[in-house]
Amino acid sequence: MYSKVLEARLAKIEANPRFGALLGLSDAELDRQIVAGLNEMASEWPSFGAMVSNLRESPMPADKELAGQIETFITDWQAQQRQKAVQ
Repeated sequence: MYSKVLEARLAKIEANPRFGALLGLSDAELDRQIVAGLNEMASEWPSFGAMVSNLRESPMPADKELAGQIETFITDWQAQQRQKAVQ
């Protein structure tokens, strides 16, 4: 269900003539935008974990896959943030 929402949002972004502007963004800026989008998406649930759990419990394979991708992205992003804090 939510993967269809994300696909629709992605299609809308790709159709936007300003989409080319994303190509010039750094990886860090793209990460910030992804995190902001995930936070907005998670605002419908009591917590980020609740959103991911809900996706995992979905009968739709795409939702389950999305949950794994979100968890992987957030885990990697948090590790990067910890490394930056140590440096």
